[in-house]
Amino acid sequence: MLARAGMALHSLLVLSSCSVMPGAHAAQQPINCAIPHTDTRISECTVVKYASEFPDCLNASDISKHSCIVMDADLSFCADQPSIPISAIFDRNDKTLDCKGGTIDHGWGRNKLATGTATTQATRMPAVRLYDDRSLSNIAVRNCTIRGTNHIGIQATRFFGGELGGNGQIDEDEALPTGHSDLTLEDLAIQDTGLGIYLGSYSERVTINRVHVDNSRRIAIYSEAGSHGVIIRDSIITNNNTREAIAIDSTYDSEVSNTLFVNNREGGINVYQNCGELKGIVCPVLRPTPSNNNLITNNTFINTGVSGVHVASRQGRNHASGWCATLDGLPGQFTDTAQDNVVSNNTFVCTEGTSVIVKDGPNAITNNTIVARDKCVPFEISTGGHGAEASSMLDGTRFENNTIDATRPPRLRNIGPSVTVD
Repeated sequence: MLARAGMALHSLLVLSSCSVMPGAHAAQQPINCAIPHTDTRISECTVVKYASEFPDCLNASDISKHSCIVMDADLSFCADQPSIPISAIFDRNDKTLDCKGGTIDHGWGRNKLATGTATTQATRMPAVRLYDDRSLSNIAVRNCTIRGTNHIGIQATRFFGGELGGNGQIDEDEALPTGHSDLTLEDLAIQDTGLGIYLGSYSERVTINRVHVDNSRRIAIYSEAGSHGVIIRDSIITNNNTREAIAIDSTYDSEVSNTLFVNNREGGINVYQNCGELKGIVCPVLRPTPSNNNLITNNTFINTGVSGVHVASRQGRNHASGWCATLDGLPGQFTDTAQDNVVSNNTFVCTEGTSVIVKDGPNAITNNTIVARDKCVPFEISTGGHGAEASSMLDGTRFENNTIDATRPPRLRNIGPSVTVD
């Protein structure tokens, strides 16, 4: 019963991270990563089937109501099927889900199912979910439309409860853990979800190709702390609602390229180091890896609201007591770290917000084209919530060889002589 209760709480926290259940953090107690964790979410499925039951292919007629399909074998959809209300649950390595152009639909989106929603508010599930109490590898999801989950589209959380040092933290001499690795997500359309794709802590070698995420309530693609080797290419992100389209959270050595961002209200890409939410959902709590050495290149950002690319987006953020692990739970101002990132050869078109914001250094913003009309600021280089005394944090930042057509001037605050702006 303790394991099940713990998992139910963890599921609640994951939902709150998507703002599916706003306000859930208020009553939450600090997370304890020393407590061992077992993933029992499968017990919440009303119907459980196994991929090996469908050795040829999965027909819509095989599924009468929402079912969790445990991926004990590769699974393909049969051709020319109506939408199928399943959740594919990966609990082991080396497995592939290939929808063959078919659709997983839980009925909570703009395309209503004739029978109503496939899940209830209490039984909602991602369309694809990886077990979070073990690190899985060589998982692929291909050729699917994922729609209307009222949850995450693809959830690859990794929760390290009880797996680290006795205090649930990564000690200075302890190697970083390994999360899910060698994931391939390609040729997907993800629509009307709470969050599109969630990559859990310490994910490695993740390839996201030709994925269109549309109308996510929260974030289209979230890369969690410690992740690296995340490659997002040739994709489209549109109509994201209440946060940035892509969150590069304490993620390093990764890339976003050849991707189109359109009408994402709260921003395109935010690059930042999380302060470690004591009342959050991630174990380990402290995020020891800053968002360094990421490449953002050959993308197009059109009407992305607050910003197109925001480097060190949490610079100088004020935190209340009991929230930020980096500040030992004390109230105070957080110093974000995001260095040696390259933002190059992108196109930004905006009428509001700011195209490119940089609040740490060294970083390079080069060879971009910025068309900023009406209220849009072409770029900002500043110390964020910090004052002039923090100007050295911008040292080595280069803003060079960019083509700018703007109505308004740039916003430059607290920059010193070691910052290059041409």
